[in-house]
Amino acid sequence: MAARLVHAATHTGFGSSPRTSRRRVSLGAAQQRKYARFVGAHKKKMASMTISSAVDDDVPELPDYDIVKLGSLETSALALSLRGWTGGSDDANTYVAAVDRGYTLLGAHHPSELALAREYQKYWSLSDAAQLPGVRAPKVYAIIEVGQTNGASVAESMQAHAIAAGGAEPDVACLRLAPGADVSAVAAGVATAIELGACPGTIAVDGFSEDDLHTIVRQLEKDAPEARVAFNRIPFSIKNRAAETGGVLETCKALGVGVIASDPLGPTFCITDPKHADHDVGQIQLLTFLGAMVGGGVQRSPMQVGLNWVVTKGATPEVETRMPTRAWECGGAMLWRLDENAVGIVDERAAATDGDEGGRRGG
Repeated sequence: MAARLVHAATHTGFGSSPRTSRRRVSLGAAQQRKYARFVGAHKKKMASMTISSAVDDDVPELPDYDIVKLGSLETSALALSLRGWTGGSDDANTYVAAVDRGYTLLGAHHPSELALAREYQKYWSLSDAAQLPGVRAPKVYAIIEVGQTNGASVAESMQAHAIAAGGAEPDVACLRLAPGADVSAVAAGVATAIELGACPGTIAVDGFSEDDLHTIVRQLEKDAPEARVAFNRIPFSIKNRAAETGGVLETCKALGVGVIASDPLGPTFCITDPKHADHDVGQIQLLTFLGAMVGGGVQRSPMQVGLNWVVTKGATPEVETRMPTRAWECGGAMLWRLDENAVGIVDERAAATDGDEGGRRGG
């Protein structure tokens, strides 16, 4: 995997932090007002939003981007999942918060979410913030099932997805194998779709095993040399390290394929939510301790430390939320890195509790 690009940083005891501290620590009125014009333009369903009234004397700020590479794709160190988004005020506020925080990669799990992302992007593109030199427009990947038993080709599956999304198309098609799909046939279908112009040259895959990943990458090298597999989307977190211990991360790196980590804080944020039935009190305490050590005077939350651990492993966490404050807080995992000592401490704790469910949950 290509080297990750980070702003210049000074080092602390267990990590690194930005040289300057221009970023605000919470989503305040200024950030909310910044995109008020975009929000106000977004049809009647967004009329009930709680964002403050437009104030034109706010000067937009360029986000502090933390840019990484997923294969040939340049994007932010965190991605935002749009799973379950329907266009309500919380969704719109979360989009605003994420773009302002420096997220540049969004994941759509359903055609309606892709259509919504494109609608939001259209209004964002009219804002003053979108005109700033150096600004990065969000890219959207859409998960599309291919290899179905009904015999639909990859091109036909992508066309059906676009129709369901009201004509919206993703920047990256993230292909998920249907049950029983033949990965070799899918790879051939991708090559044909690219030749027909029905598929972008950069694709991604969802949940591919090492063998399937080898097959599609090597076959595309032969049949469509211009094609690139940007990333493999797989579960990966402190709680679920199978992608690392089983060799999938290493395989992705060897093939030049990036990794999007789904559930990077465990299902429903169970790693850092002290109210979750499956939380680990000791792990939360450890992440809290490290957050005090790595922040350079700024306390990093357990969520931020847990996400940063994923980033240091060479993966891009996919944060799934419909809460603007959570998207903003998680964005604080960017622009710094845990050092190898801190990563080793987390690794040791995770290894010690692997498979040991009894006695480690809180009451």
